[in-house]
Formats: sequence, C-alpha cells, structure tokens
Amino acid sequence: MVHPTPPHLSPEQRERLEQLADASRLRAALYPSPKPPPVRSRSRQYPGGRPNPWQPARHRKRRQG
Repeated sequence: MVHPTPPHLSPEQRERLEQLADASRLRAALYPSPKPPPVRSRSRQYPGGRPNPWQPARHRKRRQG
C-alpha cells in the first residue's frame, strides 16, 4: 500500500523521500528477511517416534581443594 506524498514537503524533500522509498524496495527485493529456525521439541527422540533408551543419572565429580 503506497501513501501519497504529503503536500507540505518541498520538491527536494519529496525527491529524497522517493529515493529512500526506492532504495528500501530494492533492499527488500534483494535481501529477503531470514526465516526463523524451526522450534525444536524438548524431548529428544529417535526418528520414527521411538523413545530414547533409559540412562542412569550422571553424577558430577566433586573437586577436592
């Protein structure tokens, strides 16, 4: 949707506004906005829906000192 230029602008300001609009359209055409990465589910599963094998809890080693 393109709005008409306001009548109170001077010819120089109107020309500058048109240049900026053209540059903005060109940038949008050349560099489309990147797509956001897909949202990953929290549960990690093998392909096909099989659940992960049960694993015992891993204990952290305490540092002495």
